[in-house]
Amino acid sequence: MSQYEAVYPADLRVNPEVEAYFRKFYEVSDTPGLTDKYVNMFTKDATFKLASKSSKGSQEITALREGMWTSVASRKHTLHKIFPFGNDATEVMLYGSVDLGMRTGSTVEVDWAGRAQLVKESDGEYRMSFYQVFLDTGAMAAKK
Repeated sequence: MSQYEAVYPADLRVNPEVEAYFRKFYEVSDTPGLTDKYVNMFTKDATFKLASKSSKGSQEITALREGMWTSVASRKHTLHKIFPFGNDATEVMLYGSVDLGMRTGSTVEVDWAGRAQLVKESDGEYRMSFYQVFLDTGAMAAKK
């Protein structure tokens, strides 16, 4: 018998503003050419980790975002679940999949998981101060 048990309240609820933020975020993420809008969804000093790549601040996130489109012609995220760290929390775990259309003409579907921390800034908008995505980059590399 395992000594480790996951304990969580069954009545957790996702803050509706957080849910709306992620719907918008993945819509922007899936649209090429919206680099400024994408980067503006992060705080100025945010940390963004994508698989083994790490970026900090708007300039590095811009470079990472632009690099995400070098071998990808299209992407479509599906967000399956949001797991908040408490009722109405702004720190969440995410589970989803992404369909990628590669520039080679091939397609690949990749499952991913993420952890995100949102903050509400002085303009009343939520932005991510931390975002880390875990995914199998080998599946994408095989289709390049």
